[in-house]
Amino acid sequence: MRVLEHRRHSHRSAADPHLSPAGLALARRVGSGSPGFDRVVTSPRPRAVETAEAMGLRVEYELEALGSVPDAVSDRLAEASPSSFAGVVELVERGGIVRRFANDQAELWATEVERVRDGGRLLLVSHAQLIELGTAAALPTAARSWGPALGYLEGVRLFREGGRWVGGEVLRIDPARA
Repeated sequence: MRVLEHRRHSHRSAADPHLSPAGLALARRVGSGSPGFDRVVTSPRPRAVETAEAMGLRVEYELEALGSVPDAVSDRLAEASPSSFAGVVELVERGGIVRRFANDQAELWATEVERVRDGGRLLLVSHAQLIELGTAAALPTAARSWGPALGYLEGVRLFREGGRWVGGEVLRIDPARA
């Protein structure tokens, strides 16, 4: 079995592409309690790379496909304004461009996690909405019960075995640690 942990970047101020001091501190705290990873891949956006580095990890690869949600998909998300995993699953199930993007993300994640050894662990660091969309395609039944959309440094842990996603869990940040 291979494990994919996919986390949203840490705090930043809206006007700055870089992490805030509070964001750096949060990433350090989360990183100090994280298991080791065989591979670390991030979005090329500074906030994603800086999150992994502040967690004490070396970024092996920056993947543009983890960098943003396409405008047409963002427009659909804005129209539907899902605030939970269940809402994102429902939107993905409607089909169209949102489903295609979500499926593309889940396939990309599968490709990346298959690059680690059996029993290995991959960390992806990217952005809000993108994680929920890919998760809705990979594990829709499980994701339905995972509550609200992800906050800073929250994410998902997905398990892959025999060429398919076999389970997962949502990773929340204790508000006392945020």
